[in-house]
This record gives sequence, structure tokens and C-alpha cells, in this order.
Amino acid sequence: MATTIAMVGTDIGPIPTMNVLMRFLILKYYSQYYSFCTVGKDFLQDVPRSRILLAVNDQLAMNLLRAIDNGCQAFVVDQQGVEIFLNLYIPLHDLARQRSLDKSLILLIKQQNHSQLLDRLRTHDAFRELWNVLLVVYDEQERPSHLYTTVVTMADVLERTVNVTMKQQAVTWSRWKTHSFFPDKMSDLNGYVLRMSMCNYLPFTGYERLLLVSYCERRNCNIMVFPEDKDEWGDVYPNGTGHGLMGSVAERRTDIAFGAFYLWFKPYNFSSYTATISRSGVTVLVPKPKMLPFWRTPFLSFSLPLWIAVMVTLLAGIAAAWLAGTVRLRLLQLSAPTNQLWIDPSDLISEQLTLSDSVLMMVGFFVAQSSVIRTDLWSCVFLFASLLLAGFMVSNLYSAGLASIMTIPKYDKSIDTVVDFAATGMKWFGPTPYCLEEIWNATEQIQKSYIAAGPEEMNHYAHMEDSGFIIEQAQHGNFAPSDFLDRQVSTTLQPLKDYIYTQNCAALMTNTNPLRSNLNEYILRVQQSGLLYHLGIRTAIRYLPTDVMQNIERSRIHQHDEGAVKLELGHFLGAFFILGYGLLCAGLVFVVEIWGTLFIKRLNETFYRRAAVVVPY
Repeated sequence: MATTIAMVGTDIGPIPTMNVLMRFLILKYYSQYYSFCTVGKDFLQDVPRSRILLAVNDQLAMNLLRAIDNGCQAFVVDQQGVEIFLNLYIPLHDLARQRSLDKSLILLIKQQNHSQLLDRLRTHDAFRELWNVLLVVYDEQERPSHLYTTVVTMADVLERTVNVTMKQQAVTWSRWKTHSFFPDKMSDLNGYVLRMSMCNYLPFTGYERLLLVSYCERRNCNIMVFPEDKDEWGDVYPNGTGHGLMGSVAERRTDIAFGAFYLWFKPYNFSSYTATISRSGVTVLVPKPKMLPFWRTPFLSFSLPLWIAVMVTLLAGIAAAWLAGTVRLRLLQLSAPTNQLWIDPSDLISEQLTLSDSVLMMVGFFVAQSSVIRTDLWSCVFLFASLLLAGFMVSNLYSAGLASIMTIPKYDKSIDTVVDFAATGMKWFGPTPYCLEEIWNATEQIQKSYIAAGPEEMNHYAHMEDSGFIIEQAQHGNFAPSDFLDRQVSTTLQPLKDYIYTQNCAALMTNTNPLRSNLNEYILRVQQSGLLYHLGIRTAIRYLPTDVMQNIERSRIHQHDEGAVKLELGHFLGAFFILGYGLLCAGLVFVVEIWGTLFIKRLNETFYRRAAVVVPY
């Protein structure tokens, strides 16, 4: 098919030579670049700009890749290397580490048989990635005869078939230095089709899509949204292939992908990021602390270390009281007059303080009850006075603690910080292994406990209420909804008080996408205007499940936080539990004592019968 050429008349005047024209073009349009490359003949001599000269030979691919990595940002290509260069343009830029924007290209074509070359170029897909293109056709006298620019349309978006129209530039040669050889193509994209892929990851992709729609509306381009990929974010393999959203950009099935992508290095090997669109904070949803059962109420007044201290004090008091009572009894026996016949050790049984008496005495002290105290020894006076004071302090402290426990609900220990969560060793789930990219140097324990899972598996574990789950919060406070979150699950989880990490979200684009520079500028303008705040709130109101998100945001506000609660029968379950436990222990010990008494009685009877038998001689 013949090349479509918009024929426009030109003013005949003092047409410059190719040397003059190329020197002018380089100084005016290529001065912004760090350096440029020339492939083949370039008509340039003593140009005060940094340039790299490349020959058209078998080493062109390797030399061109090296030149791109060394800062080559624009190109001048002679007819001999035009098709070879265009064939190498996309794959070499995918391999290169240098990611310069706004590439420019000047193609120098001889007038003889140039129409055949233009016919072959009109379907070349490299022109979809190159917009600043100038084709200069020159005659045998090395003067420009025709100048063309390219207009690209998509014949078949899915098959990536391009249709390049060579539009001839009307140059007034009498004032050719004022002519715009690289016309602005960004303000009006002429229906350019931008292939976009995205996953349903609100609110991030919501206002990212709105941002792109507003950009295309301003610049007359069209968006073709590819259906949601079942693999969502996906992955990119070392050979440049992949699946999911990242794979679609690396394989150039789409031009741009939205999905709250972080600035990960792995997909950056085969694609590029736009400017930062939003900030994301990643935290974990953990099980909410449950209210402690009422039967534990009597034990919650003191902490475990304090209970240990009280028990040690109780045991020490019992030992001291029993020892003091035993020593007192010995002193009474030694001081008894020997000339009184009525004195007998059995008469001092009432003065004896047994171990059981000591236990009950100390328990009485600790629960503010009276007890018989011997005061005939000053040592006993000092001892029991100190025990009474200790019991008084313990009793009052326990009463105060019990009052607060019974009126203010108590919950399990809450998991509030990342350190608390890591200490639990709890399994946590996320949609992609890339969630660990930002904390790759974290402890091995927390990395091993992370599991990449799908929505169904995450929903299953969420109902078990013993795992954590990745959730993101946008820069304006809106949480990203997840498929595993339903109304029931949202009432059992709460976010940590701090983030595991924060990152910047950007869109993923092909390396040579010509819209990247202009889109980055538009993103920055939107960021400074505050429009993203409006878009984020509107997206959250329109798309997010309000009740689920409210449950998450209010998860740390307990229903009893308004004040004290009324005492109910359940608050006394602990006391009934202690009573029941005591009755059970008393009953069991009573049975053991009866059985032991009968056993000893029978054992004694058997022993006496054997002792009464007389053996005859």
C-alpha cells in the first residue's frame, strides 16, 4: 500500500545544504541532550556538541547499547542504517540501564527510491515509541528536498499493528530558521490509543485511573482498558517475560499498568516507573484483643510478678509465725516450775501453734480478718505487728484493684506495634511475595512466617482469628479494601498503630513510552494542586464498602470505653469459682483423710494381732 503523504507546497528560496541544515538542527534541538549518536553519514563537521559516531556493521547492536548506557539521548541515522536502527531501538532500550526521556530521531534518506523505504517504514512499531521524528530527504546536490514528520495511529490495538502517516512539512526556505522542525505532538495526541491494564485495588487504582482519564481528556487520547488479570500484580522473570500486570508491561502487551506498584527493582529491569502518584503505608491487621472471662476477675487485680511477691510474703509469714509459735512453746516448757506436780506437757497443748494455725492466721491477716495473737513475747509482738501491716497493705491494694477490674472491662494483651507483632511469631498473609521487598533485611522469623495467598485462603484464615493480614493505607487515610474482608471479619481485626513500612506508589510503563515525560509533569501538577485528596475521598465514598472500612478504622474503640459498667452476676463468677474450687479440694482431701485413717487403723490391727501370737518352744 502506498504511503500516505500530505502534499503541501513549499516556497522556493535559498535552500541550505545538508551541512548547514544539520548543524542548525543539532544546535537548536539537540543542545538539551547530554550527547547524541550518529549512525552512518551525518553531514556534521566540528559541531560543538558531544556525540558518538557509530558505523553500520556487525557490531552496531553492541556499540549502540554501549552508547545508550553512556548517555546517548538522541539519534541521527543515515539511510544505510535506518531499518537496522529501528529494529534495534526497542530491544536495546529494554536492555539498557540508562532511562532518558524525550528521545529524538532524525532520519536522513536519499531522494532516489525514497518512496519504497517510506512504504516499508509506515508499519514499523518503533514509531509508536518515537514521536520526535524528522525525516529529511535530500537530493544528489545534498540539499533537502522533502521533510516529513510522523503521525501514528493504531490499526489493531491488540495485535500492536501501527499505521504511520508521513506528513510533509511545509517549509518556507526564505525564513527556514524560524520553522518548527519538531512540532509539538503532546498537547493534542490525535486519538492516540493508550493501552492500560489494572487490577481492582481501590482506592489507589481508583484515583490513578481518574488521573489518567483527566490527562487523556485534556490531550485528546483514548484509553483501552484490558480486563483484570487473574494474577493481579504478577511477576517478571529474568528473561523479560512474565505474567500479571508487571508481565504485561514487560512483554509490551500493555503500555501502562496501575496497581499501587512500589518502586521495586525487579520489574524495573524491563520497565520504568512514572512519577510518584501517591504514598502508601503498609501495616498488618491483627486479631482484636478479646475480653477476659469473668472467672478470671479475682486474679486480675495483681500482675503475675505481684502475685508471686504476695505468695512469697504469705509463705514467709506462715514460716515465721509457725517458727515463732514453736520457739514460744519451748520457752514455756523450759520456764515451767519443776516443783509443781500439775504441770504436764499435755497441759501446754492449747499454747501450741500448729502449721495449720499459722496458715489460717496469715490468710486472716491478708483478708483483713482478726486472729488470736500471743503477746507474752516482745518478739511475737514485733513479728505479728509487721504481719498485720503487710496484710493490711495487701488487702487494701487488692480491694482497690478488684474494684477497678470489676467496673472496667479487661482485654487480652493488644498487639500494637511491629515489635509486638514480630514477637508473637504469628503467621501473616499478603497478596504477593513483593510485599517483603521493602523489608528484605528483616529477621528471618518474620520473613518465614509470611505467606503469599489468594483471597479465598486469606478469608479462610481470617475467620480463624489467629493470623495477620497485609493492608495498605493511602496518603489521605483511606484503607485499601481486600477481597478477604467481609463484615464479620472486619469486626474481629484491628490495624497496628504504626506501619511496617511506607512506600511511594507509581504506575508501570514501558521503557520507551513517549508519554512518560509528559505524564510525569502532569502528575506533579496534580500533586501540587491537592486534586488527589479530592479524588481519593470521592473514590473512597463511591467504591469502598463503608461499613467494613468503618469497622477497621474504629476497631480500637471498644464498646465499653465510654465509662464504668454496671456490676452483673457474671462479675462474681470468679468468687464462685474460688468457692467451688475450695469445696472440691476440701471434699477430695476429706475423702483422702477418711481413706488414710481406715488404712492406718487396719494396718495397726494387723500388726497387733501378729504381735499377740505366742510361738511355742
